[in-house]
Amino acid sequence: MAECGVGQPLNEWFRDYLTSRSYRVKIGDDLSDETLVHCGVPQGSVCGPVCYLMHVNSLCGVLRNCSAHMFADDLCTLRAGTNMIETCRLVQQDIDSVVKWSHDNGIILNSDKTKLLIIQSPYLSPSEMPLPMYTHSFTCLHNNLHDCHCRPIEKVDCVTYLGVKVDSAFSWQQHINYICSKLRILLGRFYHLSFKVPINILKCLYFAIVDSVLSYALDCYGLTFKSYIDKVEAIQIRFLKLLVSKKTRNSCKGNYNKLFKICKILPVSLKHKYLLAINNHSNKVHISTRLEHKHNTRSVAVQKYEIPRVTNYYGDRTLRKRLPYFLNSLPENIRLEPNKIKFKKALKLHLMETLG
Repeated sequence: MAECGVGQPLNEWFRDYLTSRSYRVKIGDDLSDETLVHCGVPQGSVCGPVCYLMHVNSLCGVLRNCSAHMFADDLCTLRAGTNMIETCRLVQQDIDSVVKWSHDNGIILNSDKTKLLIIQSPYLSPSEMPLPMYTHSFTCLHNNLHDCHCRPIEKVDCVTYLGVKVDSAFSWQQHINYICSKLRILLGRFYHLSFKVPINILKCLYFAIVDSVLSYALDCYGLTFKSYIDKVEAIQIRFLKLLVSKKTRNSCKGNYNKLFKICKILPVSLKHKYLLAINNHSNKVHISTRLEHKHNTRSVAVQKYEIPRVTNYYGDRTLRKRLPYFLNSLPENIRLEPNKIKFKKALKLHLMETLG
């Protein structure tokens, strides 16, 4: 806490708060003897999560070669490189640093849950295949890796991080399949509910349950191929058919864009663009610089963004390419709107109008 800037007397107050705590177990009417807690934070307390975050705050500082992305007790480290052998060597250095930090701070690193995902070109030659990496025990590191019997980190083709499935091809195919499977289960329940509850209740349930599933990480997985998004959109249409009357449903046959407009719901393909623009409205990191050159072209006059050139489909599905490309397609009054609330309203209205 002192490292995080918590000084006296608050630091001493927390020391007293966390010291001399005990717990016991109750089974039926029987209670075990009390046992002192030598580490950890009180479960269920308001400041417990904050105390834990302060405890692991220094972990990011030991990583020299990778970027750290932490959520509670999950740590994701990323490293990009063009030389596979050198990249693996640098990542291994950071893994060893994490093991040492965990030992020094009384935290056990779960090596069985540690996974290695390498996102790479499918055309990588066998000579450039990745080297095995290890979560060496502290004893092994202390003995300078002599007589090492540590198991290598399991290399997987897909990992689930914070409810999102990331695959080695970065295609989001497995995550799309996961979402479709989840939506099909919900669709069956919605179908039975449609005979028992009014349409306005179904709409509330759609926004509470279905829309939340679709929207979660949509600005990420929406960067996938159009054919994958079409699978999700096909299931979304089946939901919307339950949110309108039979007469309206029949009038929209062959043109489901009308169905989206009647329900005032954006299709997944457009909602991805909507979230992409909203989430990066004030974020200039992923937005390229505006076009600037001596020629007074139309693009410069309307202050469009410069779109970076890419050479493969990995580059085509990056925010640096997709975001300025989409913003340039918007009318000037929307693209240059500084107020986020007005920007959201104008953008949704514009996207709805594009449905025809």
